[in-house]
Amino acid sequence: MKTNRLSNTELSSFFDNMAVMLKAGITTEEAVNLLIEDNGGEPSPTLNALNAIAEAMSVGTAFGGAVSNSGVFPDYAVSMIGAAEYTGNLEETLYHLGEYYRADEKTTKTLRAAIRYPISLLGMIIALLAIMLAMVFPAFREVYDNLSGSLAASSFRYVNGAFVACEVLLAVMIVLVAALSVGLLLWKRGRRDGIRAFLGRFKTFEKIFEGFDLYRFTSCFNMFIASGELQDEAVKKSVAITETKALREKLGRCVRRMDEGSSFSQAAYGESLYDSISNRLLIPAERGGSLDAVLAKVAEGIRVENEENVNRVANTIEPVLTGLLLISVGLMLISLMIPLIGIMNSIG
Repeated sequence: MKTNRLSNTELSSFFDNMAVMLKAGITTEEAVNLLIEDNGGEPSPTLNALNAIAEAMSVGTAFGGAVSNSGVFPDYAVSMIGAAEYTGNLEETLYHLGEYYRADEKTTKTLRAAIRYPISLLGMIIALLAIMLAMVFPAFREVYDNLSGSLAASSFRYVNGAFVACEVLLAVMIVLVAALSVGLLLWKRGRRDGIRAFLGRFKTFEKIFEGFDLYRFTSCFNMFIASGELQDEAVKKSVAITETKALREKLGRCVRRMDEGSSFSQAAYGESLYDSISNRLLIPAERGGSLDAVLAKVAEGIRVENEENVNRVANTIEPVLTGLLLISVGLMLISLMIPLIGIMNSIG
């Protein structure tokens, strides 16, 4: 049964409710049926997903398989639930997923705001440039046309140059608004892979996406380690949920180091998988048998850093576009006023 993907809010609510009921001793199948009853029968994406999961579980499919077959859950959630059933750590994983998608929704709102604001500000710039082209420049042209002499000719060249610059800037602004609008629309419709691939070409966004993937990997790897899985197998299984090419290559080199006899902490240190402090903490933690506790702290640190990086990008866009607006207005006014000042000085 294929439907649209659930939103982050729907995902976090579903996983939180499932975790609470599992903690109370309710089985996964009973929990799903209780959630169906709680929805009151009103059609919704969540209810469709619950019905699909309940139907699959009624014929013997495991919870993880039912979630995967419903087709409405992200790959990360499907992978984590599958791993959790394998390790017997489902309840804690559901809590983690609820928190993860709650944080992801917060990040998504920040990114949407960072896109909507430029669209509105660029719209103001477009309106301003359109007014300049339609009303201001023609008025000055008419004034200069009625003048004669070299000064008028020079002034006319100034105005013509400003008019062409204004047209070029207007075209660029329209293209930017169209691109941002299309990107926002595609993001809302769930076509995020293509947008990620495009934004990933830029260093800033590549770092952000890699940070998200590193958090996912660390959380998944920590879950395997906490359940007693061997390190090399835990790494190989956790690599599957990452999407960033650079991180997958780095983790691939870590796997090769581990195949050659290194431990995970040594491989992570050798490949600079985490920041220098975290890499150094992992080695004594591994020797002291507290690797899972330190990995949990490292994952939390990565999550906080990811939020800071997203906020930094969002906060950078506003002053840059505000500056662009002021510069555009200033250049247009200067291009019009300098010839006028020259004419007034010659008259005086």
